[in-house]
Amino acid sequence: MTEPVPVSNQFDYEPARSLPDFVLDPERCSARALGLSHARTSLVVVVCMDGRYGLCRTHTTCFSPDVVREVVHSCGQLYLDVSDKPAISDFAADVRQLVLAPACRGCPSLPACVGCYVPAPRSFFEEDEAWLRDALSRLEGRVLDVGLGHVPYLDAFADRVRDGAIEYHGADPDSEAITAAAATGLPLRLHHLTIEAFAGHDGAFDHVIAIRSFNHFIDADLALARMADCLRPGGSLLLIESVPLPLLRTRRHAQVCHDTEGGGYQHYRNWDSHRTLAAIAADRLPFRATCHRPVGRDTCDQWFLGLERQ
Repeated sequence: MTEPVPVSNQFDYEPARSLPDFVLDPERCSARALGLSHARTSLVVVVCMDGRYGLCRTHTTCFSPDVVREVVHSCGQLYLDVSDKPAISDFAADVRQLVLAPACRGCPSLPACVGCYVPAPRSFFEEDEAWLRDALSRLEGRVLDVGLGHVPYLDAFADRVRDGAIEYHGADPDSEAITAAAATGLPLRLHHLTIEAFAGHDGAFDHVIAIRSFNHFIDADLALARMADCLRPGGSLLLIESVPLPLLRTRRHAQVCHDTEGGGYQHYRNWDSHRTLAAIAADRLPFRATCHRPVGRDTCDQWFLGLERQ
């Protein structure tokens, strides 16, 4: 089998021009006069920050106009990069989420309009973090963490590892991740390999978690099959992953980010939860969905999928 080519997982918008006289109102919206209300594209969007309106544009060649439209318009995802860094490293601090303006949501022109985006009223990402930490704190038994990274949520269940309620196993092909996890001093059982190569553990685990690692797997179908094999009947699989990330940046910042990136893509796909469920069904894997939270207009860019091994 030919190894897949890594792909980008984000695209940029840049300010195109200010719209000083823009009126956002379903009855007399300026989008109509500007030809934006029937554009049927999200390659351009209207953004309102601090009462000032502007037109922003993406020139991405990594994603088709249809994918851009799905992510930004249908899923309502758009983020302002406030970091001035060459790469996003702290999602909570580095970006501010923008959402479809309340005035747009009930507008009859919305299906064809580019839409106007405003700062989110609250942090959907922080709400997700709280949900995730609560779910991890309730794990027990043998747990396999696939793509453990630097174990950012270890504090959520560290006490249960210490007292033996959790036998933690972590798998990652990155030697630095394995070294960092070993340095915690906790009794972690670490496996320096990919999930595709993780064999010989059939039915050994009560829970498998893959937090923002699924799109990094080289072979998604084989990875899902391996995780199914690892679980005992009745065991659970928790998948958390993101759709492509649209970032609003200045032209200078965007260019710096592109120059720094240098082709260092780490994703092999940008599947959403529906595509993942379709793959599970197509492969006839023995899973039943117990929790499904897709990406939408009032979520951040990540989806949750909880599955039970049948």
